[in-house]
Amino acid sequence: EMILAVLDECEKRKLFFPGADALRSAITARMVVEEAVVINEQPEEVKVVLPVLYSQTVILAFTIFFSPLFGGIMLAMNVWKVNKKAVWQVILFSVVFTAFAGYLSYYILPPGSFAAILIRIAGALILSELLWNQLIGKGVKYDKRKITIPLIIALLITIPVIYYLYQHPELIQLPNN
Repeated sequence: EMILAVLDECEKRKLFFPGADALRSAITARMVVEEAVVINEQPEEVKVVLPVLYSQTVILAFTIFFSPLFGGIMLAMNVWKVNKKAVWQVILFSVVFTAFAGYLSYYILPPGSFAAILIRIAGALILSELLWNQLIGKGVKYDKRKITIPLIIALLITIPVIYYLYQHPELIQLPNN
């Protein structure tokens, strides 16, 4: 009850407290269960708290449209909430795959090759399907996390880089073989 009073006071004073709604719902659910036990009744419905994760589709899209590194970071944030030990596997994979895809796109494949897009799609499928199913689990129920903040961050990083490369096209000239 004291924590709920603190949360109410924060709302009155318009103070931002991240996770306040989740904390309030968890405390309220626990109070309902405790009251039911005290009264010696069975709780009719106990609400299960689901993890809030980025969806597989969002990870797939960020990997394809921005980079495997963006999708890997989002998957790592999901894995952190479910299985903290496996976070480094996701980060290591996304960094190595990003470097590998960049090397292939710049040095091996011809400019504008469709294979460069296929490499990103392969990385996206590995992240969103294979690693998701292995580290989080197939068919896991979760609440969807909003993508506005990652989208803004990705755009704030990508747009200036594209603009700079547009202003200095000599930086993306392929070396003559």
